[in-house]
Amino acid sequence: MQEFLSLLPLGQINANTTGPAPTTDAAPPVTGGPVMTATTEGAAPTSQAAAASQPKGPPPSPFSGILNFLPLILMFVVLYFILFRGQRKEEKRRKQMVSEMKKGDKVMTIGGLVARVVSIDGEEVVLKIDESANVKATYKKSSIQQVLGGDEKAK
Repeated sequence: MQEFLSLLPLGQINANTTGPAPTTDAAPPVTGGPVMTATTEGAAPTSQAAAASQPKGPPPSPFSGILNFLPLILMFVVLYFILFRGQRKEEKRRKQMVSEMKKGDKVMTIGGLVARVVSIDGEEVVLKIDESANVKATYKKSSIQQVLGGDEKAK
């Protein structure tokens, strides 16, 4: 009903009826003055300018902008703890395992090669790949993914 009333000219609005208002021979509204809104009988007319200057409710909170972004911020925090913190923890555990590696340990490289540690020189590790042919290869410590076990057969 409100949408229908807003489409009619002011001279045709009758607040006491529920259907379309009958047309009257009223003069067209005068332009240049304040626009009058429709009122019920007995109430004083108010202008739209006066209605617009009156506050409609409490002023917006300074935190209302932050509250709109709160779900997005929480998603980034959860993403940090799930992805980045887990990776750092795993990398720290792997580095500790590699630093405790010793001669005779069985290790697995990042390529999946399983071999036994022959010697450790700073950042390089010499691995014995084949026992029967005595095949050895030099790798960086950073290429060791996992220390599988102790020296069962250390020489």
